[in-house]
Amino acid sequence: MFFKKFLFGDTAVYYFDTPVEGHEKTTTVGFAAYPSDVEVDPKKLHGDSIVQVAFTGDDALVDYTNGVTMRNRTSTVLKVDRQTQFMGGNLNTYLVDGNGNEYVHRLFYDKRTGVFTVNVRYNNRSKEARTLEMLQSLSLSGILSPASYDTVGFTLHRMTSAWSRECRMKSEPFSSIGQDMSWARYGVKVEKWGQNGSMPNRGYFPFGALESPEGLFWGFMPEAPFSWQMELYKEKESCALSCGLADFETGHWRKRVPAGGSFTTDCARFTVKRGGLEKVCAAFVREQDSRLIVPESEEDMPVLYNEYCATWGNPSEKKIERQLAAVSQLGVKYFVIDSGWYKPLDKGWCNAIGDWNINPEIFPDMKRVTSMIKAKGMKAGIWFEHEITGRDSEAFYFEGVHLHRDGKVITSKNRRFLDLRQKDVQDFLEAKVVRMLKENGFEYIKIDYNDTFGVGCDSADGSSLGEGGRQVTEESLKFLDRLKEAIPGIVIENCSSGGSRIEPLRMSKVSMCSFSDAHECNEIPLVAANVSRVIPARQSQIWAVIRKGESDTRTIYSLCAAMMGRICLSGDISARQKEKMALIQAGLDFYESVKEIVRRGEIVSIDNTVEYYRSPKGRQIYTKEYGKQRLVIVHFLEGAQREVLDMQGFALKDAYTDLSHSFSEGKLTLEGEDLHAGAFLFEREA
Repeated sequence: MFFKKFLFGDTAVYYFDTPVEGHEKTTTVGFAAYPSDVEVDPKKLHGDSIVQVAFTGDDALVDYTNGVTMRNRTSTVLKVDRQTQFMGGNLNTYLVDGNGNEYVHRLFYDKRTGVFTVNVRYNNRSKEARTLEMLQSLSLSGILSPASYDTVGFTLHRMTSAWSRECRMKSEPFSSIGQDMSWARYGVKVEKWGQNGSMPNRGYFPFGALESPEGLFWGFMPEAPFSWQMELYKEKESCALSCGLADFETGHWRKRVPAGGSFTTDCARFTVKRGGLEKVCAAFVREQDSRLIVPESEEDMPVLYNEYCATWGNPSEKKIERQLAAVSQLGVKYFVIDSGWYKPLDKGWCNAIGDWNINPEIFPDMKRVTSMIKAKGMKAGIWFEHEITGRDSEAFYFEGVHLHRDGKVITSKNRRFLDLRQKDVQDFLEAKVVRMLKENGFEYIKIDYNDTFGVGCDSADGSSLGEGGRQVTEESLKFLDRLKEAIPGIVIENCSSGGSRIEPLRMSKVSMCSFSDAHECNEIPLVAANVSRVIPARQSQIWAVIRKGESDTRTIYSLCAAMMGRICLSGDISARQKEKMALIQAGLDFYESVKEIVRRGEIVSIDNTVEYYRSPKGRQIYTKEYGKQRLVIVHFLEGAQREVLDMQGFALKDAYTDLSHSFSEGKLTLEGEDLHAGAFLFEREA
């Protein structure tokens, strides 16, 4: 019997032979993980294959699975050929099936965060081509309660996402999603989630966590730039969770791998924790943050101004010149020109995308504009949606350069999608995007993406729709690398109708993202808090829109929400409103004093009593700690009037708020009306 245990920090990882029930004398290799202090009986550690793969023509190993799951097909029956470990952190497991198929299961451990990174490389060592229909980045099995050796009382945590509703946590007991075992142990139970298309943070964010009754957590976060899936699988006493690229049945993905060829999955990450769901999320965020390589200008998390909520897609040289006079007084470091700089006067910004010619009537001299911005001590930024063309552009009607499905151009209302695999398209983007940035002195690009091409597209090599879509997405990511090579130090913002392309792989290549298209609605702090669970705060750009004539209460409400990440000012900022400018500056000064907590701290709790975001009633208390300091951001929505917070052991050092507040004997008492907010800095007493 093959059984190996490896210790990585406070986590034990197990590789073990596991029988394939119903197939006499047949075993495969399982992969499990538990806290190192948990006693695991090898005889009770039932799992399924470490590599979840399916080829065209494979048989199902388990009853009732066809049409429900592609897990546990005949190709998952594997043996360990060898294992190699490097410097105590990297562990490669080579697996074979005796038919010329080899898999390299690669495991890397980050001791700073307790997060494991896994991917799988398939090598076709046979003499004929094979067609993959599924290859998952990660599959962890043998998950159960070490006390009862079953999954009774388990909970599944995941995050739903929609436009302006990104990354909201949803927690469900196994009993409510049918993940309890049948009386005879037959009948697979599957809970599958993900999305199809080029907007990966739609429907769900690529995240999942399993919680046992005794408080053990298994967390998962795959890289997911295109169609992706996560799958909770339960057959017997234990359960498994796999994640990666959407398979053939889910995402129309097939890939032909020639003899001697190979295919490598994107990475997926997992961690095993005690102490609550926020500990799982914090580990993933710290691990992402540790890998970020950003321009030097990003290191101190500068505040930026984006003019979109002032002009709503109608910028001009004159408008920007007027805005600069006020914005420059606030110490802002980036000034971003948003959509509309290219549009004809009689067209809207949204449908005119695609040709990328500066409109000389509204921007007679773009170099002069960037020079004005730089003269005020700011970097100049500009908006593109370069992967898509709009109906009011000439480019829209060149069908040959766009994506097709079944021979027909893919059109979504007024948008079409460029085939980034084509050399002509790449040359066009080099001329229209890269050259434009260089010639005009831009040091910041906001890359937007406001629709999805769906399940996939045709390919010249005859690949499946899903593989075609994966190839296009791969080119989209390569463009980011080419952009950074062409313009060293460029700041890249990832936007997609707000946060619809937030996912770990794309986020590793950019400086920031737009957290959401929640520009100035009451639910901004709720969405901002949710997004902060899954990406580093220094990457989460949050709108703080200031309106002429708005109350001081509203200004404070907006700025406090944006303090959960990067403050992006917009709207009507005027140097003539001295009192309002002073209030904004006070908020920015407070933000400057808590930046290290925002950037490096861990979320202690997000205490949110709001049920319906569009009609929000209740309050949210967001707490983050770093070292001896604690930042508490409070938002009162409809119906909230009074709150008493226990801050024993801390002293109140500073506050930015118009909530009536007092601090005595370790208690912070807050009183206010609807839509009041405050940010409070505490320091732990010696």
